[in-house]
Amino acid sequence: MVCKGWPQVAGLGDDSVVENRGRGGAWVKAEDLLADLKTSLGKSGLDEIELFLKRGRSRRFEIGSHGRIAGTSEEEGWAVRASDERSSLFAAGSGAEPMLDSWPPADGRPVRLPTAQPISAWKSPPDLDAPLLVDSEAISLLEAIEIQLVREVPGGRLLRGVLEEGSSESDLANSRGVSVGFRSRAAALYLEVAGPWRGSAGASFYLAEREARRFNPGALARQAANRLVLGHEGTPPDRDRGEMLLAPAVATRLLLALLPILVGEDGKDLAKAFRDRSGRIGSPRLSLIDDGRYPGGVMEAPVDGEGYPTREVVLVEEGALRQPLRSWRQVSPPDRAVGCIRRPSWRDLPRIGCSHLYLRSDPETPAADLLSSVARGYYLVDTTGGGHFDLRQDRFSLPVCGLVLRQGRADAPVGGAWLCGAVSSFLRGIQAVARDLLFLPGDGMIGSPTLLVTGLELRKEPG
Repeated sequence: MVCKGWPQVAGLGDDSVVENRGRGGAWVKAEDLLADLKTSLGKSGLDEIELFLKRGRSRRFEIGSHGRIAGTSEEEGWAVRASDERSSLFAAGSGAEPMLDSWPPADGRPVRLPTAQPISAWKSPPDLDAPLLVDSEAISLLEAIEIQLVREVPGGRLLRGVLEEGSSESDLANSRGVSVGFRSRAAALYLEVAGPWRGSAGASFYLAEREARRFNPGALARQAANRLVLGHEGTPPDRDRGEMLLAPAVATRLLLALLPILVGEDGKDLAKAFRDRSGRIGSPRLSLIDDGRYPGGVMEAPVDGEGYPTREVVLVEEGALRQPLRSWRQVSPPDRAVGCIRRPSWRDLPRIGCSHLYLRSDPETPAADLLSSVARGYYLVDTTGGGHFDLRQDRFSLPVCGLVLRQGRADAPVGGAWLCGAVSSFLRGIQAVARDLLFLPGDGMIGSPTLLVTGLELRKEPG
């Protein structure tokens, strides 16, 4: 269901599943099937056993050169992990429950499963009960974006618009006492737009919200129009420095590149190169948090993909690296750990990953105040490509578009430019943060407010 290459978010993807009906059509939970799994897998000496079930429903809508298309997908699936002290197996399949008469060879590394942990009080978000968009609502949303785009840029075109929305229910049990269930939903929006000018570059966007009704057609059309106009009218400086005001779309892309430092044990060695004499990797304005329970977040859930409780964890505090995001297996004692195992699909092996990783905003600072404070610099509103990042060489270059700023006012459009510099300069050069925190999909959801940064360059060519 999700286009290849798009990051999967909770409740969406070809793993979205519908009602889990097992023997005799009755509802079945993972815990109810665990005893039979223990008997079946115990014959091979496998005593660490986990069963994961997922079911739900997703809808897909598209407008473009092929007209208006709508479709619905329903599916259910299961996954089993089993291990002894020497090896493990992983098996997954569609349907309500696994067949118990055939298992793949246990040729993987041994796996430890978590024991049951107390789960903090959790109230299911009310929008999980909201119905998915019907055909007319979804197509109207896409058409509204198209209409608003034409108003912003006469002759502008929505080449392709794809909206996917899904809801799912997951249930998990293991041989160490874990037995949990939770629900998810998400909506993903992909847009391809083009301007009326011959030979001008188009633009594409990928966005995610927990509910499709949160997408604002007018705001999305203005964002698309800005990209098109800046790409057409803007020119890059040969090479220039100054204050850089980075909109959330630019800042989140830079944060995404930092994940190898922030997630997993391997980041410790990378992080050493970024520490200064005081042990900090960034300015006092840099505080990074991951929160699996972020209110209203696309991936908000009480537990992770192994049934371990989620919570907020501070990774970087006022420039000081406190800890990378690690699973309970990597933390001692385990009760200090945070649930951070992601499981996009029942087809996928669980892995460590962020859920809602964001740079803490300043609730007292509007983005407009930062803009008006720039005497000479640039306001970079969006990225126009993936960029190049080399953490070991401490360099990056990111294609961007935006505006020249003089005395807090827009002076000229900027397009075809590259934001370049050292990754460490970006981290230490954050002078101020605004309150307009925005999340965009990456590897998980990545969030940032507008940032005022010094120490970087804007160039005509990548550095």
